[in-house]
Amino acid sequence: MEPNDYRALEPHPEDLALREEIARLRASLTALLLQKDDLLLVQCRRIEAAYLRRFGALELKVYECWCDCLRAKRKAKMIRACRNRREQADEGQIEAALDQELSEYREELTNRFRRVESVMERREGPGLTQRGQKELKDLYRKAVKALHPDLHPGEDQERERTLDQAMRAYRAGDLETLRTICDALEPTPEDAVSTLDELRMEVKRLRAGIRSFDEQLEEIKSKYPFSARVYLEDEAQGRAREAELKKQLQELRDRTARYEAEIARMLDPESEEEETL
Repeated sequence: MEPNDYRALEPHPEDLALREEIARLRASLTALLLQKDDLLLVQCRRIEAAYLRRFGALELKVYECWCDCLRAKRKAKMIRACRNRREQADEGQIEAALDQELSEYREELTNRFRRVESVMERREGPGLTQRGQKELKDLYRKAVKALHPDLHPGEDQERERTLDQAMRAYRAGDLETLRTICDALEPTPEDAVSTLDELRMEVKRLRAGIRSFDEQLEEIKSKYPFSARVYLEDEAQGRAREAELKKQLQELRDRTARYEAEIARMLDPESEEEETL
């Protein structure tokens, strides 16, 4: 081999810089992926459970009373419309129409009841030791780096299934399953030789992914259940939330009572006779 031929084997300076940038970006993206999963699979789940244990029953009463108030309001409006048309209000027919019209609200009430009920019945296990929690996170980090599609573009159903299994194990704190998954992982191969254009495109893709995950993290933190953390960490805020819900409940009960009184008056035959005089 001629001396000048060795220069052909030397990597291009930009090639080295791009590969270093890709390694740094992948590390940043992995950290964001893990942060997002920790928020959704662990922190939000715990926050919601704690929130529902404290406020769930009261919130359920508020929503149930709101449904009752809405139903009474609609019933009063329908009866009033019949009276304006000088028609006899068929209460049975009105109730059937309301059942159909408001079915989605009753379904939502049932779903809320089941969610609160499941939280009340859930029993937390003994949990992992601090050392076990660290191992769980380390193993999950290994699984994410080897399997996540944002780090390894391209369709791979087997990889997606394994990642989903790892996510379930992480959420459940199932250390043994996560160990088994990671033991079965094949070593992540080194990047194949790529052109400078391909490396530049990878840098661009990873930067876009990081921006996207930064936005997703901010959105998660701004919404329930993460946003409810303030009511659990600040006792004054918690008492204020409880007082607010109780106030809403009483206001809804008062409004419902007024609608029901109006309904009773409109359905009273004597009241109808008075209007005709």
